[in-house]
Amino acid sequence: MKKITITNAYTWYNKGDAGILLGIVNTLKQIYNNDIEINILSFTPEEDKKRYCQDNCIKDVYNNILNPHPYKHTKCGKITAVIKLIFRAIYLYFSIIFNKKRLIEKDDAFKVMNDCDIIVVCGGGFLGGKKYDSLMHVFQIWANTKMDKPVIMMGASIEPIKKKIIQTLTEKVLKKVDYVYARETITYDYLKTFLPAEKYTLIPDMAFMLEDKKEEMDLIKNIKSQFDVIFGITVRKWNFPNLTISASEAMDNYKKSIAEVITKYAKEKNAGFIFVPQVIVEHGDDTQTAIEIRELLDDKLKNNFVILNDDISPVEVKQMIWNFDYFVGTRMHSNIFATSMGIPTVAIAYEKKTNGIMETVGLQNYIVEIDDITPDKLFNKIEMSLNNDETIRNNLKVRISEIRIEIMNKVSKVFSKL
Repeated sequence: MKKITITNAYTWYNKGDAGILLGIVNTLKQIYNNDIEINILSFTPEEDKKRYCQDNCIKDVYNNILNPHPYKHTKCGKITAVIKLIFRAIYLYFSIIFNKKRLIEKDDAFKVMNDCDIIVVCGGGFLGGKKYDSLMHVFQIWANTKMDKPVIMMGASIEPIKKKIIQTLTEKVLKKVDYVYARETITYDYLKTFLPAEKYTLIPDMAFMLEDKKEEMDLIKNIKSQFDVIFGITVRKWNFPNLTISASEAMDNYKKSIAEVITKYAKEKNAGFIFVPQVIVEHGDDTQTAIEIRELLDDKLKNNFVILNDDISPVEVKQMIWNFDYFVGTRMHSNIFATSMGIPTVAIAYEKKTNGIMETVGLQNYIVEIDDITPDKLFNKIEMSLNNDETIRNNLKVRISEIRIEIMNKVSKVFSKL
């Protein structure tokens, strides 16, 4: 039996990140014919354990070695969390260097890393950019490399790095990793600048490997009976770091653009829009943004925008999306779920990773940038999607199959040697 520890997992309440994790698990189960035992290091271990351990191959869930959660989302609370992280990192650093054996005996996370055969760094977009919180993940990866186990990064995105210290530390640690799978071309091209060619490759996002469930859902069936066409939609709060105008002004523009498009299709096509609960984590719940958009609609059209906020699994989110006719997604992984199910999709891109993902599935012409979104731009992209409906569906069917074969081939090639 192969023992694997997956680190840097985020939380069940972000269905995209949960989809990445479960996609990795599904892939490993295929490679090792279910003869595996998996432990997970997560930011919300108590909640995640209830869900993930329903899979017989997943033994337990523990804390990531650096974990700010839970903390008070106030200025004072955030400062306190940062201070605790710094002291924790200092303690762990010296423990790893000078007394690793004792650390392994005392700390469950280090124990499962020490007892496993392979350490897998869960994919995601947590590296790079200009935020120092990426260093929390870099430290976890560094600790992984000190456990004398093969360390594989599965489906990483590294945002363009804006601060020299973040770049230096990130590159130094990644050079110690045994293999890196980049999930889009921006990260792949960046890895070329400092890693030898035999230590990395490009694969699509691991969420493409999440299980498909193509069944009608009674809830969606009842909603569909009221409308002639159904759009699924995800939205989110964003801070617009690249704009000079205030984030609140830019958010107002984003919400108004979506509200005007909903209004137009509701009036002209008797369309219904269903908000998909993609991220429902406290202090990051997308539902609030959806409610604010709904409030912008005329009273007689509010019923055309249905807000769902159930805590369902990533597989059930995909199942829900399969019941829609079209999809408009701001959350990147909701677009992966939609395209995986063959649904014509228009993406609202808030980071470059979205552009990379849409290029992967051949939908690079169906993107609206969140920074300069307008009702007309969004409407035109959706119209283009509707007009090319059959072609998009046929192309997605072929492309998703190719993507999954590519992932299996490239992952199996590396893991078969471990």
